[in-house]
Amino acid sequence: MTTEEVRVRLRTKLESAFGAEEASILMDRPPGGWNDLVTNQVLEARLDALKYELVATMERGFRAQTWRLLGAIFVAFGMFATLVRIT
Repeated sequence: MTTEEVRVRLRTKLESAFGAEEASILMDRPPGGWNDLVTNQVLEARLDALKYELVATMERGFRAQTWRLLGAIFVAFGMFATLVRIT
């Protein structure tokens, strides 16, 4: 039995069980067309882009956190130096 014969038999069973419109939805092309299907290459490209965006966001956050920490350390040293001079 060829693949086409199997498809015809399956379509007939689906039409009798669910109706012609439902069988067409299940057997025919995807709603948006075959071009709307996502391939592994598309997924990998999108994941790579997200990975680089995440790394860039993390680096910006780390950089900002470092500057805030350095500012707090300088303020703490200044306060400590002031307290040492007062006593």
